[in-house]
Parts: sequence; C-alpha cells; structure tokens
Amino acid sequence: MTDQRGGPLQVDLDAAGVLVVHGDIDVAGGPTLEACVLTRENDAPIVLDLGDVDFIDSSGLRTLLGASRRAGERGTAVHLRNVGSAVRRMLDITGTTEQFRLED
Repeated sequence: MTDQRGGPLQVDLDAAGVLVVHGDIDVAGGPTLEACVLTRENDAPIVLDLGDVDFIDSSGLRTLLGASRRAGERGTAVHLRNVGSAVRRMLDITGTTEQFRLED
C-alpha cells in the first residue's frame, strides 16, 4: 500500500488500486491529491474513494476536474466512490456531476 502524507490530506492506495482520500480537498490538500492522481494516470480509469472527505472547495474541485479532463483525453474516466454530501453538493451546485462516474 502506498501512503502519501504531507499535510491535512492523506491518500492511500488500496490493494485494488483505488486512491482512498482522507481529509479536506482544498487549497492545501489539492496538490497532494493531484500528485497521487498523476502517478496513477494511464489508460485505466482512476478510482477515488471519497468516503472520508467532509469538505471540498473550488480549488479541490479544480483538482478533480483536471483529473477528469486528462482522463477524457486518454479515453478513460475518473470514478468517484462513496461520495459524501459535501462533495455531492459541490458537484451539484457547479453542474459538474456529469464529469465523473459516481459509484455508491
């Protein structure tokens, strides 16, 4: 398991290759998440488990949207798993839900 710890956001790589995110996806945590996503980018979907994310701001959303854009360029997608109410609300408010594949 890979562990990326360097601030308020932590990202673990589980045995199935899912990036499990812990903490806030914001201006401080976004760069950590982006660095982890970049290491996983290939022709397979990126799967992010957001079950332990209670807050996301516009800079965090920008990180997710950047990953989605790059995935689309590679012909794949970003899957968001265990999306909580805060993240879902941000996606709904900004009209960006369709940029991702949501999993429960």
